Amino acid sequence: MDKVLYALMKGALERFGRLSWEKLDLISGVLYRLLYHVWGYRRELVRRHLRQAFPDKPEPHLTQIEKDFYQLFADWMMEVSFMAARDWEAVRERFEIKHLHLFHEAHNRGQSVIVAMGHQFNWEWGGWIVRKDTTAPILCVYLPLSGAAADRLFLELRGRYGTEMLPLGKMGARLSRLRSETHTLILMADQSPSDLKRAYWVPFLHRLTAWHGGLERSARLTKSRVLFVEIVQIARHRYEAYPHILTDTPHQLPEGYLTQLYAQALEASLRRSPHNWLWTHNRWKHSP
Repeated sequence: MDKVLYALMKGALERFGRLSWEKLDLISGVLYRLLYHVWGYRRELVRRHLRQAFPDKPEPHLTQIEKDFYQLFADWMMEVSFMAARDWEAVRERFEIKHLHLFHEAHNRGQSVIVAMGHQFNWEWGGWIVRKDTTAPILCVYLPLSGAAADRLFLELRGRYGTEMLPLGKMGARLSRLRSETHTLILMADQSPSDLKRAYWVPFLHRLTAWHGGLERSARLTKSRVLFVEIVQIARHRYEAYPHILTDTPHQLPEGYLTQLYAQALEASLRRSPHNWLWTHNRWKHSP
């Protein structure tokens, strides 16, 4: 059954991805109406998150952020279809990483780089472009999807150009073997942690929030340069990514401070562009 579902999903993505952007936008508009107006997919959760994050904004403003997010969410589905049917050069025309010297200068001196990202659209495209625009091996930590067919599909898509996909539970062992090899590690560091005993609690958008400890531990282990990469939507289906140095010496920072720096950088980005984040993710499922 999983093989059949995988084949159907892959075929559908590739077929949609060969359509023009005009047709993809029409489909995205239908998806938006289904997700937001008809189905109401996680609307109560999204509105609760927005009220908590931006208590000073009036309800009409929150409603507009909500609608902009759901449209971007629908666009993301079309953009995933696009990359399933095209190659990296087609994506490269629509996604640019600025300040690539921040990667190159670290790699040239033998220092690995950790990219600490959030679920800002379109993170899927960003994984391809950083793989092609830098020379060091790329590792990307991911949380396996619950459906086997979807998990296989996204693993193949993300790893098409040689990125090594690491399940969350195997990250530590793999990094221990890579300590002497210069590499780039991509972490979607805004995932909600499952191990609360090892989590770091840091204020984020007006609430004390649990953060996965993988960013801190991997940075200390490998003594990597840590970059927060902010993705900015500059037009529909067009993005720019801006790396910012959080630290070059994570092993010298007080424990928990790097997580605090990351949370502050992500929050500042969301205040600049509040619709550009995966608000449907239940980020605050835990309380201290």
